Amino acid sequence: MDKAKKKKLIILSSVAGGLVLLLVFLLWVRTLSVAFSDFVCRYIARPWVRIVGRLQSLFPFSVFEACIIYVIALAVALLVAMILLLVRKRGAEVLCGLCGVIIAVLSVFNLYTLLVGFSYYRPAAPVPQSEREYEPAEVTAMVRYFADDYNRLAEKLPRDKNGDVISPYSLRELSAKLQSEYARLDNRYYYDYTPRAKGIANSWVLTLNNISGITFVPLGEPTINKQTPASDIPQTMAHEMAHAKGVMREGEANFVAYYLLLSSDDEYLRYCGYFSVFYALLPAVNANSSIKTDYYEIRRNIHPAIVRETDNAYRFWADKSKQPGLSGFINRITEKIGDFMNDIFLKSNGASNGNDSYGDKVDDGEIIDNGTTDPDTGEIFYDVTYSSVQKMFFAVYEQIAN
Repeated sequence: MDKAKKKKLIILSSVAGGLVLLLVFLLWVRTLSVAFSDFVCRYIARPWVRIVGRLQSLFPFSVFEACIIYVIALAVALLVAMILLLVRKRGAEVLCGLCGVIIAVLSVFNLYTLLVGFSYYRPAAPVPQSEREYEPAEVTAMVRYFADDYNRLAEKLPRDKNGDVISPYSLRELSAKLQSEYARLDNRYYYDYTPRAKGIANSWVLTLNNISGITFVPLGEPTINKQTPASDIPQTMAHEMAHAKGVMREGEANFVAYYLLLSSDDEYLRYCGYFSVFYALLPAVNANSSIKTDYYEIRRNIHPAIVRETDNAYRFWADKSKQPGLSGFINRITEKIGDFMNDIFLKSNGASNGNDSYGDKVDDGEIIDNGTTDPDTGEIFYDVTYSSVQKMFFAVYEQIAN
């Protein structure tokens, strides 16, 4: 190796080492202060998304998908080039090339950590939740109201031959609709610009991996699996937009999406909000008692169209892995790999429960046996702490009542 190549290799290695140290520093400093993490989000990530989000919104296609295709093609070209260089015994150039690749990857990791990593250590996203103390009869009345609205919408909205609701909007129109809905969240916690969401042309790849949407914040672009059932798309799109608005924790992104849909005046959006999370509200009925009369009555009267569509949505995601032969095998493998990688990613960003963090705002309620029993009926009574999602439903009901 001549001196010039050796010097170049030393410089490239030093740059790569510096980027590793910077990455470690960013991963460490984001955990030190909630206030500092919030500062980075407000004054670095927010203006970045405002600028980049506006730029990518000019393109009719997914910039993220185009970048992935370009990176894959570039990786193949670099691999071929390095093999040819090795055959020609030009190892020094291969080492320099590898250092260049490492520098590029570390640069992306550092940018991602700066723009996204700090968001995992911000305060919780502000979503309305009722803090009132409700009598069990009041809770039942509220749940009946939402169940009746859900059933009415199920009866009213048009459906296809499989019984699935038909979206009245194209993806572009739905994105514009949700951008308007996000304007209702008048709180500086959320980034001021809501980027346009787009469909992935090669959505089959996402379906194969059981992925309904992806948001790569450095590009300011929420993306959606176009094959996702129409009843799930609004919640998925609102969830991905929440990421682009500075809400990175998965349970909170869901929480924001639920509220946005359920409090909407748009009947399709509201129906999809119910479809996503109504069954998390239902256990609030008779939660204080071992006798579940009202609970079973409300559940039994859920519209058959809802039951059918719920089953269809479940089978859409579940049946692929049950297929015989190569297609089912590939789905099972890719799903397991994807779940494993996502679990590691979430845990590395402070979510100790990994993939289970998607249900954080649904599973945070509590029912405790308080030791009291009705001596005449044998009814057992419980102390109840309603979940964040249930209290959000109560807040929406209060808004309607007022």
